[in-house]
Amino acid sequence: MDIHGSTIVWRKWIKAVEEYKAGVLILAGDLTGKVLVPIVKHVDGNSTARYFGRRWVMNSESEIREFEERLEGAGAYYIRVDEKELEEMKSSPDLVSKLMNEKMVERLRLWLQFLIKRIDTKRTTTIVMPGNDDEYLIDNVIREFEDYGVIYPLDKVIEIERHEVISSPYVNPTPWSTPREMEERDLEKYLEKLVSKVRNPRTSILNSHCPPYGTHLDLAPKLDKNLRPVFIGGMPEYVHVGSRAVRKIIEKYKFLIGLHGHIHESGGMDRLGDTVVLNPGSEYSEGVLRGFIIELSDEKLVNYWRVEG
Repeated sequence: MDIHGSTIVWRKWIKAVEEYKAGVLILAGDLTGKVLVPIVKHVDGNSTARYFGRRWVMNSESEIREFEERLEGAGAYYIRVDEKELEEMKSSPDLVSKLMNEKMVERLRLWLQFLIKRIDTKRTTTIVMPGNDDEYLIDNVIREFEDYGVIYPLDKVIEIERHEVISSPYVNPTPWSTPREMEERDLEKYLEKLVSKVRNPRTSILNSHCPPYGTHLDLAPKLDKNLRPVFIGGMPEYVHVGSRAVRKIIEKYKFLIGLHGHIHESGGMDRLGDTVVLNPGSEYSEGVLRGFIIELSDEKLVNYWRVEG
């Protein structure tokens, strides 16, 4: 599941341990949000903001806090500014980028602090991985909590119920030039290097944020040159946008299971040969948690089912 800054979804993810008695908890990107909303204090004492397709007017601290909580639940960041500070932000993209990065780090650190208070990481294996939309600066935030049992899974092999797990946050190129993208040939080399660390790929798990090309997990709306959805007969046209390299690696090594995300619209399951591939999809802006419960034995995938709440 991609949660993109939604505190509501993060808390639901943690609550799933209690609800489903899970022994392993995996959040495999994207962690951070995409929007910074200024809440502007005006000389008349009121505050205003623009989001959710409208202009908001707040007359008290309680109204501001209620709006901030609404933003946080939808995955947006916020900052309180006066009119002069707002003008400075409008004229300085670098300043906005700096503030955005600070907010990403701040929220993720608070999330991880909440996690280690609520989860006994000695009993519940807890994996937190960035995705393609996440800036590299958040990796060190996750690493800060490794001493508390939170697992940063990149560039290493993890074992879950005697099954080896390798993890990749990278995706094939997108129209948005996100932080963690690779050309297909480079992604294939990267994945081959990861697989070389595994003793037995057939009993291992590929935790790849990017889904394999040409499956039920990688269908997204086709976009025109202006990045607007293409419609045919009033309905959006869908195309496959996943990675051919990921598909090639799965077909070559025949992993036990593939865990994926990235394409929010394509939640579900599919098979590539004997490999089950899963993508829970995402509705983070609505505060909806989507995930899969997976049951493993020492030798095989026993069962799996999709949940949301």
